[in-house]
Amino acid sequence: MLLKYRTEYKKIAMDMLSLLPDMNKGNHLEDEMNWYEDSDNRVIYLWKNQDDNWAGLVAIEQKKDLLVLRRVVLTPDSWNINNCCSMIDDLNNLYMGKKIVGTMDTTSICEIWEKRNGTRVQ
Repeated sequence: MLLKYRTEYKKIAMDMLSLLPDMNKGNHLEDEMNWYEDSDNRVIYLWKNQDDNWAGLVAIEQKKDLLVLRRVVLTPDSWNINNCCSMIDDLNNLYMGKKIVGTMDTTSICEIWEKRNGTRVQ
């Protein structure tokens, strides 16, 4: 289940983002959080697994008819492609009518999701 980021989730979101290797350099983690908080068209969602535990994060940017998947993070014990696809399925249900596209970092996950769902992702 995806839950939209709220300030009371900041520590959880930062902990999730800190799992990414490039986030532990300097102020990069704080800069990343500020970048999402500074715009209404950029959103972080936290994901709870079937046991109702915080297990992942997806960060998106909305552009006209597109939804750019910027970050996909799962805790080490939750990391598998089924959970990645489940998070993207949840996004797709929230943003019906928007085409989900990946970045250089997320395109491979989007392509796997696309093949599973028979949708076209760029």
